[in-house]
Amino acid sequence: MRIALDAMGGDLAPKATVEGAVLAASDFGIEIILVGDRELLTRELAEHRIGGLKITVEHAPESVAMDASPLESVLEKPQSSIHVGLEMVKRGDASAFVSAGNSGAVMAAAMMILGTLSGVDRPAIASLVPASDGFALLIDAGANTDVRPLNLAQFAVMGSIYSRHVRGVPNPRIGILANGEEESKGTDLTRAAASMLGDMRESIDYIGYVEGRDINRGKADVVVTDGFTGNVALKTMEGFASFLLGNLRDVFGTFFGRIAYLLVRKRLGGIRERLDPSEYGGAPLLGLDGVTIIAHGSSNPRAIRNAIRAAANEALVERVNAEIVEMLKRHVSAMPAKSTNKGFRALLGRMRERLHRHPRDGAAPQAQTTPAAAAAPATGHAATPPAVHAANSEHASPPAPSAPGTGELVAPDLRSHEVIASGNGFVVLGDASHDEPPKSEEEKPAVESPPHLEPGPHKPDPS
Repeated sequence: MRIALDAMGGDLAPKATVEGAVLAASDFGIEIILVGDRELLTRELAEHRIGGLKITVEHAPESVAMDASPLESVLEKPQSSIHVGLEMVKRGDASAFVSAGNSGAVMAAAMMILGTLSGVDRPAIASLVPASDGFALLIDAGANTDVRPLNLAQFAVMGSIYSRHVRGVPNPRIGILANGEEESKGTDLTRAAASMLGDMRESIDYIGYVEGRDINRGKADVVVTDGFTGNVALKTMEGFASFLLGNLRDVFGTFFGRIAYLLVRKRLGGIRERLDPSEYGGAPLLGLDGVTIIAHGSSNPRAIRNAIRAAANEALVERVNAEIVEMLKRHVSAMPAKSTNKGFRALLGRMRERLHRHPRDGAAPQAQTTPAAAAAPATGHAATPPAVHAANSEHASPPAPSAPGTGELVAPDLRSHEVIASGNGFVVLGDASHDEPPKSEEEKPAVESPPHLEPGPHKPDPS
């Protein structure tokens, strides 16, 4: 078992990632590959006793900032620690990839390099949260902030299978997060997803809507929601846990409080452990054709250690992925297929073409000239050079791929409601074009320019 660790990802990297890797290699005997700047990582390793530990370094000269645009990072930094680590998994040089870096960049790169499982439209982050009877699985916890009913239904399938095989829950109860338990509550999105899951009751135990207060009560083993709502719920629980533990320290800070603490120390230790996010390490990105673990951006060494432990669970590949594909194929009638020629799928194809043509050594490709450009000097007028997009420009968008058979740069058909990159590290994926009938010629806009993908909060086009 070899785990590739993004040693440059996270708020505390590389110090915390290297120390966490040393802890994991020492405690679990796992072979770990630190992916990042070789010189920097070598200096960090020199501060630890690594004799006999299976730790190596894979050089990656580039890194992705936490607030970088996910799509631009994929296109403009093919030698980043995220990109190099995922390529190792793709080649079979590593069994899994772990990163505490820009989660949006990890998701975008993983979809491009590893690809999704057959029948899976989008991967989702499956995060464990403490519940009264153990743990509940919250999916999606931040990967997709704009989803369709099909996505929620697929999240439910993936979460159910993961809970059964990895968490050991015999028959996981599935609930959709909503503002009430009644079927009339929720939104058009949740009601459509509920209808799909209702048609799949022979395979999954769908119990209906659950409210936010039910997550920690353990009413459902798997709580399904979109990435925006899921991430807000997760961060709210983390904030309250920190608030509660801080108040407990104040309570036991007095003389008599210290005496009382001695009586309940063991129970309080168990509570603190259950509420500490670092104990869970990271969350798997389910639906990928490979194992990818996303850790918290502020992960400390212990959190990195536990994320590596989670990545070492081979059940993710051996059983979970195979059953996800089988179950989605069995229920294809309940979840209508989406067109592969429009929206996000089409964009993925264009991005893969860009990545395949991107020079690995970072050198700019040789520009080709069109017949019109070659003839320009003969007329006494200088040919207009193609626009140059600087990767470090604040308002630059990635250069467009060449048109087949020519050397001209053409603008890809990117639509603002298909993919929006936000500066908080998440990829906002919206593709309403999949579920809407084609517009008539009168309804189509005359000209539609590609949006600039840049860091900063963006909102999907309400249309």
